[in-house]
Amino acid sequence: MRGWNSTLNIRRERPRRVRTEEPKGEGAAILHPGPFRSQALRDLAAKCPKCMHCGTRNRGDVVACHSNSLEHGKGASQKAHDVPAYLCGECHDLLDGRAGSLTRAEKSAMFLEAAYKSMVWLLQEGHLQVAA
Repeated sequence: MRGWNSTLNIRRERPRRVRTEEPKGEGAAILHPGPFRSQALRDLAAKCPKCMHCGTRNRGDVVACHSNSLEHGKGASQKAHDVPAYLCGECHDLLDGRAGSLTRAEKSAMFLEAAYKSMVWLLQEGHLQVAA
């Protein structure tokens, strides 16, 4: 006598592995918590006086731009960390490759310089404070 399911074509799945992680103690590092997000840092682009790349005055078109580098947290369908480079629309188009023909190295250098200037501006204006 055959079993009740002996005629069915059954696909057997591999047994699922149960994770046996040891509990992390206080202060344990989290390797990949996801990208840093701060709406307040992105919103400060409206107060930035100029584009941090070309230096044109902010006429309401300066936005917080994200890096396009994997090293900075960029991934498939995921923006990089919210470490801003405050750029005007034209410079943002250059950085994202919608205009111009900058190389990857030129785009990376452009972002890093603008992000550095943006962070200095944030610190000088008191929008960011270093906790001691």
